[in-house]
Amino acid sequence: MHEYLAATDRLLLVHPDAIARETLARTIEGIGLRAQIARSLIEAEQAISHNGPFGVIIISTSVTSFNRFAPANSQILNTIKDFVRKTGQSEVILLTEETLGMDLCCDLIQSGISGFIDGRNNRFDAAILTDQIDQARQRYKQSREASARLHITGAAQNNTLVWQSPVMADLLDRASRAAQVSDVPILILGESGTGKQLLAELIHQLDPKRGTRKFHSVNCSAISGTLAESTIFGHVKGAFTGASTSRKGIFRTADGGTVLLDEIGEMEMPLQPKLLRVLQEHVVMPLGADEEVETDVRVIAATNRHLGALAEEGKFRLDLYQRLNVITLEIPPLRERREDIPALVQFFLKKYANYYDKPIEYVDPQVYEFLASCPLYGNVRELENTVRQTLAFKRSGSEWTMSDIPPTVLARKSEDSPESETVLTELVEAACRLVDVGNITLPELVNTCEKMVLRNSLQKSSMTSAELAKQLGLSRRTLYNKIQKYDLAHATREN
Repeated sequence: MHEYLAATDRLLLVHPDAIARETLARTIEGIGLRAQIARSLIEAEQAISHNGPFGVIIISTSVTSFNRFAPANSQILNTIKDFVRKTGQSEVILLTEETLGMDLCCDLIQSGISGFIDGRNNRFDAAILTDQIDQARQRYKQSREASARLHITGAAQNNTLVWQSPVMADLLDRASRAAQVSDVPILILGESGTGKQLLAELIHQLDPKRGTRKFHSVNCSAISGTLAESTIFGHVKGAFTGASTSRKGIFRTADGGTVLLDEIGEMEMPLQPKLLRVLQEHVVMPLGADEEVETDVRVIAATNRHLGALAEEGKFRLDLYQRLNVITLEIPPLRERREDIPALVQFFLKKYANYYDKPIEYVDPQVYEFLASCPLYGNVRELENTVRQTLAFKRSGSEWTMSDIPPTVLARKSEDSPESETVLTELVEAACRLVDVGNITLPELVNTCEKMVLRNSLQKSSMTSAELAKQLGLSRRTLYNKIQKYDLAHATREN
């Protein structure tokens, strides 16, 4: 029996008050479950460690110094986030004994909370509690089944994310939780080639409300003007020259399902108010129509650009960004999760087996080491093309060795020159002298060097932010975060 089937019927109740625990436990027993009790988060962690996973965990806000007026990055959020991470894929329900604002609820959802029960004044609705538990048990079972299915059959499916790194496991766990909140927009961030569309498709498939309905996507950077408006929002007959028939548009075509707006940062400004209207009022105004049409879709937006920075520059509506930025998932670039490379290589070898007349039975470890040392700015897509090129030009044998890698691929990794090695050696020696004499600590040294390099690059480079991030080996989001960290937003560039 799989773990998720055994854990589905296990519930952990975390509450410091004995009377409240007894009342809650009786309600839980009324639906045929027995709750294990913990009086604090520490006891809860011990219970999970000793007894294994629980399908559902109910936490009272009174187990922490909860302050609804604290900022979004307050201790409570960090405490909840740390606890949820230790629970695995358990569905964590928060019994709220204070009034929570919408912003804080959204932050808690992103931290891993899957539901809320109003427990103010030591009262709660037994029917709502029962319904929440039933839904949470079902979500837990579905997410564990989906996770197991992905791990077992992932290498055989062309549209499946493949991973073995902890950072991706954590991302997909958060994605599966986000999928359960069917009506909330999701913003997916990530460099080109990281698999944003695959993640959006996975979220759609795990959505209990929309998973069996239609999934439509549109690349906002590939269309413009009237064509973009018609494609996304639809048009009526005669709305413009050549409109001989009406068109529904992707929002009405995907009614009840999910719409992915890829490269949302490239959406033209005149279309953004119409999208905001869809998110706020769930209505669409087709081009040339006199009346709005209701629509029920989940919107997933994806981009490799920093929408917050675009909003500050006046190139993206701030209110639209705020509407989209409810739940944010960021896919790390492949160079930050190189342990995924072997699994991805094996997946692509099977996917493109028809490129070569023999199956590849062995991959030389040096090949993995070489691929891990490449910049891979194109991320998974670049790795995929490397495998395709290798199979297309391979001449003999069932092993993939360094001699099989095409010269064009080998050229992507430039080896360090003797001059650069000398400079690095001198730099390290100088840094060691500073640390040895106690003038600076290692963390201070690292931060100071990083800040100086960034400031120098920003002042002297005429490249775009994307080009500069690529040169520095960073994602655009990481570059932006470091600029904010070191207060370099006003650093000027010399032309």
